[in-house]
Amino acid sequence: PQYHAPIRKASTDVGVVTTGEATVLIDGKSGAILYSRDGAKALPIASLTKLMTAMVILDSGLNDQEEILLVKEDEPNEGRVVIGRGETFTRRELLQALLIGSVNTAGNALARTYPGGKEVFIEEMNKKAEELGLVSAQFTDPTGLDRTNVASAQDVAFILRHVLFYNDIPEITKRSSIELKSATGKTVLIQSTNLLLDSFLNKKPYTILAGKTGSLPEAGFCFAQATQDAAGNELIAVTLGSTNHFSRYQDVKALTAWGFELFTWE
Repeated sequence: PQYHAPIRKASTDVGVVTTGEATVLIDGKSGAILYSRDGAKALPIASLTKLMTAMVILDSGLNDQEEILLVKEDEPNEGRVVIGRGETFTRRELLQALLIGSVNTAGNALARTYPGGKEVFIEEMNKKAEELGLVSAQFTDPTGLDRTNVASAQDVAFILRHVLFYNDIPEITKRSSIELKSATGKTVLIQSTNLLLDSFLNKKPYTILAGKTGSLPEAGFCFAQATQDAAGNELIAVTLGSTNHFSRYQDVKALTAWGFELFTWE
């Protein structure tokens, strides 16, 4: 269906104060950009990369119940090891670890076991970015640990908008935690990195549809989230390069609340 962009109620309101180096708010259904501050600037996006990784995995149609043994090369050079070598999980469980707890080992294992391996997987990520018409998105690794993974806040908003067409990704990112059991019998509790799951944006009349965090010294603190109101209207807010762990949530919370208040959908 054809969706029309929402209409602004008060023309004097210029936006909200945010700490991010770049921020964007778009209407989820029409794709209209409702607010942008340096939204077209290419910046490192850290673990927001994992949204693209998840789409490429789901596009592949690979068996999600196939068991994958984690090996040394899957472990990241930095960050803590949540799940490690010698453990075996299904592809579906690794996708859940990737999206809920932003587990880097999971991203590396998913890319390594892709037909053609990691190199082909990264090619597919870039091909997908091109297909989606993303202007500045470039991917060099599946986790976002590489600072050369870049995109604009606008690109990230459109990635998240596309993610909403995949039932699996929103369903996974809405979970506050998951308990995974390795084939060896080891149980791992993975907590969501999205602190807004407990906020007013996930209580009536609002529902969080999907979200993803990211942080890296070169990227600052990043966050993207899609939120729906009781009438089914959707807003997607993105902040890149926010100053600290909590300010990125504040940025997205403020942008989303401001958007629902200032715009009207007919």
